[in-house]
Amino acid sequence: MATLLQTRLKHLMQEKSLRTSDLEKLAGLKISAVRNILLGKTRHPKAETLQAIAEVLGCTVAELLGKDSSPQEDLSSSPKLEYPQLFLESVKAFLSHLEKEEGNLTLDQAWLIIKETYTYSSQNDPKKVDERFAKWLFSKQKQL
Repeated sequence: MATLLQTRLKHLMQEKSLRTSDLEKLAGLKISAVRNILLGKTRHPKAETLQAIAEVLGCTVAELLGKDSSPQEDLSSSPKLEYPQLFLESVKAFLSHLEKEEGNLTLDQAWLIIKETYTYSSQNDPKKVDERFAKWLFSKQKQL
């Protein structure tokens, strides 16, 4: 049975008319990185891999994981907040990085970091925030 990630990835690749090897090259990934996700050999891709794929496909990691609605969609179709404690911890992780790094971020960037951190963490372990991902995403957004 295909995972939501596999289904979304196939759909987005079809929309962009991208072959697996094209996506891997454009995203700067190793050969077979995308293929292994599509075949289910890689069940929990690294945050960096998902971000690189999302950038090439013109979406967010949350959209790639099927956890986000596009801006045109009605808000009622937005995913449910299944793990309130994880969401709170995602906000706390963001605030912690903001205090340490003194980032000059927009509200949209802040929301994106919180939302992506929550979504990524909920896919891997809904009991705790993936601090490594949160830190990496914060630094990436700070550079923009």
